[in-house]
Order: sequence, then structure tokens, then C-alpha cells
Amino acid sequence: MAEWVEINQALQHTLFKEIELRREILSNMNQQEYVLLIGDIGLKEELLQECNKLAGYLKEIVKKRGSFTRKLFDFLPPSTTGKSLDEVLDPLVEIEGETIHLYQKVKELIDKIHGQHLRNKSLHEMILREGPLEMNNPAIHSETVQGKKIKLITIDYPEEK
Repeated sequence: MAEWVEINQALQHTLFKEIELRREILSNMNQQEYVLLIGDIGLKEELLQECNKLAGYLKEIVKKRGSFTRKLFDFLPPSTTGKSLDEVLDPLVEIEGETIHLYQKVKELIDKIHGQHLRNKSLHEMILREGPLEMNNPAIHSETVQGKKIKLITIDYPEEK
């Protein structure tokens, strides 16, 4: 049982590092979107290079997470094969509940990063096709927020096919 706890703690530590790194990647990608919007392609390339470095670090962290996850599954019955970590751990056991929470946070960040990547890709393709975003670009809309004099500016990103 002590080994189970040690593996859970090591997995939690790795998940925590992964969460920090994924947040940094998401922040970088948000900055990429902003510099695309203001038309600074040079800064976007610098941010992309930094993001690629972070992705390299992430690859190593994900390998460690996979190793610890496999070690946990070695303790479980064969019937758990093919299930995800949050399906086999008990949320009522404190150490397992914390592991589940961190694992779910990683999954949320993966989804957010994927969405941001699609937005950045669509925005970049739109700029290449239609030129830098200007106020007369048909993709940019300005409308008054309900009942307020504040203008909300939105961008219609093309749908992925």
C-alpha cells in the first residue's frame, strides 16, 4: 500500500508540473492570438518558437505521467484495462481524489489549448487570405452590449472543415 501512495504522490507531482506547463503554453498561445490581431507577425514567430520549446518540455512531462500511470494500473485488476485514470481511482480516498482532480485539470487544459490552437490557425489563415485585420474587415463586428453603451468587438473565425 505504501508503494501505491508513493506512486500517487509522484503522479500528482508530475501532473502539477504538467498543469503549470500547459498553462504557460496556453498563455503563450493567447499572446500569439493578440499579436496576430495587432498585426505583429514577427513577435508571433518569436512566441511560436518559445511555445515549441515549451512543447518539448511538455513531451517529457507527459512521458513521466504515462510511466507513473502505468505503474498505478499495474496494481489494479485486469478488468480496468482500457479505462482512464479518473474512472479507476476512488474520489473518496483523499490521495486518489487529488490525483483525479489534477488529471481532470490536465484534460481541461488540453481542450483549451486545442481550441486556442484552432482559433490561432484560423486567424492566421484569414490574415494570409484577406490581409491584416482592419476595422473594415468583414470578419470584425462591433455591437453594443445589451443596455450599455459599451461596444463589444467580435471576430468570426472560419469554421474548420
